[in-house]
Amino acid sequence: MSVLEKQLARALDKRLAVFAAKAADGSLLQDEMSLRAAAYMASEIIMPCCCMLCNKDKLAQLLGQTSLCNGQQELTTKLAELVYADLARCNGLG
Repeated sequence: MSVLEKQLARALDKRLAVFAAKAADGSLLQDEMSLRAAAYMASEIIMPCCCMLCNKDKLAQLLGQTSLCNGQQELTTKLAELVYADLARCNGLG
């Protein structure tokens, strides 16, 4: 993991900490509004360097480094899909 990716993961950890309790008990995956809010918040942080994270696998790797998604593959995958879709829309691809 590069230095920039580590910095992004730390920034994501701070921003997404409000969802930690829902992620821990598994309810984040069932709460569509919170899940989309988390994806939007992550997109805002990733947007300036989204060209480095241009596919879902790279996004999933980055999100997997956060305490929110660490060890939760289903959550990581779902968030990566939502973040990817948001970044694509913001860049005129969706």
